[in-house]
Amino acid sequence: MTVKQFFKSTAFKCIITLTCVLLVSGIFLTIMNGLLAVSDAERFERAINKIYGKSVKTETVAVANYNDNATIDEAYRVKDDGNYLIKSTGKGGYDNGTVTCWIVVNVSGGAVKGIDKVVIESNKGQSYIDRVSDKALNQFTELYTDGIIYTQDLITNATVKGTKTAICNAVNGALDFVNALLGNVTEDIYAEFDFVEYIETKLTSHEVNEDGSITFHIVTKGLKEPSGFKVDITINADGVVTDYTVTENGSTSNTYVGQMHAGILDGTLFEGKDFAGIEAILDNGISLPSDNSGTEISTGATHSNYLCLYAAAFATKNYDKLIVDDGGNEGGGETDEGGTENE
Repeated sequence: MTVKQFFKSTAFKCIITLTCVLLVSGIFLTIMNGLLAVSDAERFERAINKIYGKSVKTETVAVANYNDNATIDEAYRVKDDGNYLIKSTGKGGYDNGTVTCWIVVNVSGGAVKGIDKVVIESNKGQSYIDRVSDKALNQFTELYTDGIIYTQDLITNATVKGTKTAICNAVNGALDFVNALLGNVTEDIYAEFDFVEYIETKLTSHEVNEDGSITFHIVTKGLKEPSGFKVDITINADGVVTDYTVTENGSTSNTYVGQMHAGILDGTLFEGKDFAGIEAILDNGISLPSDNSGTEISTGATHSNYLCLYAAAFATKNYDKLIVDDGGNEGGGETDEGGTENE
């Protein structure tokens, strides 16, 4: 076929037609993208209307994070009512995902008085986010009490554990941020302890027993699939675990519970061991192994097993920080109950 014949051919006509269609479509999409683009100001105004049902006047507040489980993305003081509107992203969702919420924190007399509204804006990796109803979100308002720390077991009818945890973390982060703005700072007595990366220190507490042993009531964070575990661990005067009891299993299904190490579920893997004994369970110290690494806790529910082992490491490693000295004081602070104390 000659060049002249090619230009007259059906194939050439088809190429020209497709090229024209693509050019026209590209120009159209570019124009429409410009016309339909939503500015940050418009997006914020839509969020305001969704929360308040009307336009309100706000002033921007500089953001900062006072909670490792949440990131404060934006913050505003609402001039109309004096409350704070916080955009907070909660961590710890299913498969390490997040949930971003707008939260109205009610403030009166220089103190936080409650949660007026929680609205979900977006999420990452939360398949069942559509199951979180307004009724479930209203519980943040209904359940509020001074000093509350929301947990996934408080919020009912709100899909899977991980998603609830992320939402709760978003709200807790907003509360911590506003309390800090108002000067109501809470001290975390475990903040400088060892092995706190996967421990919810503000939800963890301990008590000193008459025989000198210490009983920890530990709440772990979630880790990939499993949500947080609740574990009671008693450490005797020699730093040895005498009782280990899982009081709330964070596994996401009975299948994973069934794959957990039997000695963790009944506590026998840890009982009778001090920190060195706990550390020796894994070949590489207290580091997360993989499911196929061949360690004792690589059972198919490795993340659940690891959180429980991590709780044992936290208790045995930090016992000596809380031993009562001759003066009757503990190394960890002025109180022997609860993970926080007000300054």
